[in-house]
This record gives sequence, structure tokens and C-alpha cells, in this order.
Amino acid sequence: MPGFYGADIEQLRALAKTMSRHSERMTSLSTELGHLISNARWDGRDAAMFRSSWDSEHRPMLKKISSELQSQAKELIRNADEQDKSSSGTSGSSGSDHSGRGDSNPPGDPGPLDPDMPDVDVPGDVRNDPDAGDPSDINQGQIGDCWLLAGIGSVAQVLAREGKLDEFLEEHMRPVGDPPTHWVVTLYEDGEPVEVTVEAKSTEGGVRGADGEPNWLSIYERAAAEHRGGSYDDIDGGFSNEAMELMTGQSADKDGELNFDDIEDKLADGQAISVGTEDVKDDDFDWVWESDEVNRTDVVPNHAYVVVDVKTNDDGEKVIVLANPWGPSGGYLEDDDDHKSGTLELTEDEYKENFDSVYSVDVK
Repeated sequence: MPGFYGADIEQLRALAKTMSRHSERMTSLSTELGHLISNARWDGRDAAMFRSSWDSEHRPMLKKISSELQSQAKELIRNADEQDKSSSGTSGSSGSDHSGRGDSNPPGDPGPLDPDMPDVDVPGDVRNDPDAGDPSDINQGQIGDCWLLAGIGSVAQVLAREGKLDEFLEEHMRPVGDPPTHWVVTLYEDGEPVEVTVEAKSTEGGVRGADGEPNWLSIYERAAAEHRGGSYDDIDGGFSNEAMELMTGQSADKDGELNFDDIEDKLADGQAISVGTEDVKDDDFDWVWESDEVNRTDVVPNHAYVVVDVKTNDDGEKVIVLANPWGPSGGYLEDDDDHKSGTLELTEDEYKENFDSVYSVDVK
């Protein structure tokens, strides 16, 4: 348009998020179709030719499309970041700290979620939290960052089980002052450490512990918001593999729904796992293979959960145990009278009917 140069940053970020989401769907589609084709009761020459064509042509094509969508999403984010720097008249970081950790964020803080509500103090050394690795101690607030909390919560759970969480938090959270007035949180960008400094505060409506008080996750949430753009709106939506990489610096996997055997293998290997529910259909994206919505009233759509365990229940059925970042009591969606469970125990069929993605990272 006349007089406009560059790009609308928010539109670029929104488009990147949409592309990334559809890349995930393409991956899920490929996995789901692969399972159906391989398990179909169909033998003979035609069946062999069909499966050969799927393996050699169609599945690689879907994988390529998914990869290209993800690459384009990253390119859009890069362009949005460059446009943001250009518009604000700033350049990239000019130096690095002396610890060898690479460029560091200058002190900064995201604005409050509600401008009329002041930020809440996060008192004391929040690393000294005996429940830090317990998914039931996560109580998501009004921010749509279940992807972040499920990803971080699943990593913390595994580290706690291995007796390594205290050491991890000591290394990745550095207090400034006694009692702390600020925290320096080490996050990762493309595997490289970046230190993000934020005040020892949490927004009203941010994540809390099970007791309703701010905890170490409140600081991580604040640091993630600052790092991803400087606003709590910047963490409203995402995928748990991004949270895992942000926290650990390790490359995280994203798969389709997977089966229980695959998930058990990942758990046995010491991997942190979270899962995502089926998408609600978009009005502007009506392909014939789009996933169905969740079919249980106690499951939250478009939501991430922490995988706690895969076990055999009292009835002899194998079930997956999932923790909702809303907390053990669960809650309600707006304009929905059905209570959403805080903890789910689902059979494999129930799980596959409601979930379409698995995110995992090796934290050993």
C-alpha cells in the first residue's frame, strides 16, 4: 500500500504459527495413514504395489511438504525478528558475557497481562521447591501457554526422577540480590545458551503452583515471554518441542500420535514426553484429511498434556496417565459446561481418538 514499507510483524508471526501448525498436521497425517496402510488386512499383488507406491512416493512427498512448511515458518519468524529490530532502531547483541554462554538479553520484562493489575512478587529462592518436578504442581493461568508448561513440566519431571533437577535449576536460574530482585534464566536458541534477565515477579493471571502461589515456573514463563518478543502474548500458542528445546538446548522430536509401545520405549530411555490433543477445525483450512475434534468431554481440545506414565490399571488394561497443566482439579472452558479433567487415564484406543501429536526430548 502507498507509504508502507517492510512488513506487518504480527501478521508474519501469525502466518508462521499457522504454517508450523499445518506442518504438524501433515506429519500426523503421514503417521496415521502409514499405520492404517501397514495394518490393513489386504494381501496380494495390488496390495504390495499400493504399499510400495506409498513408501516410495506419497509418504516422502508428505514429509517434504511438512519440512518445507516448517522451514518457511522459521524464515517468516526470522524476517519478523529482523523487521522488529529495524523498526525499533536496534541491532543485534553487541557482545557476549565472560562465561562463554554467548549473547545475553539485557534486563527487561514483559508487560502485565492486564495493564490494570500490577505484577505479583515471586519471593525467595524459588529453586528450593520440593514439588518442582511434580506435574500436579503446575496451575496454568490465563495465558495460552500449555505448550510451554507441558514441555517444561515434562522435562522437570524426568530430571526430578533422576535426581538431577536441583542441579539443573542451580545452573539455569541465577538469583540477583538476596532476597532475589531479579533472575537470570539460561534459555536456548538454536541450541546456543542465552541469558534472559527478568524481575522476580509474575503477571497476574500467570502460572502458579498448586497452592496458588508463584513458583519457579512463574520465572521461567516470564523469561520465555521476554525472550520470545517481550510480551506474554508472544507465548500464547506454540508446540511443546519448542519449549523443550528452549529449556534444554537439545533437539526435540515431534511425532504423530504414536502407539503405547513407542511411548513406553521413550520413557524407558529417559525422555521427557508431552502430547497434544486433536485440533479444532479451522474455518479456513478444510482439507478432507483434517483431524477430527476430541471426542471426550473431559479432554481439552488444542491442548498439551504431560505424559506421567504408561501402566497397567487395576482392570488389567494398559493406560497412559496424563497431567493437565490446568492442575489436578482441571477446569472449564468458556461457554462449555463440561468439566475438563486434571488427570487422564486413557486406553490406547481412547488416547488415539483424542490425541494426534507427541513431543519428546532426551534429557540424559
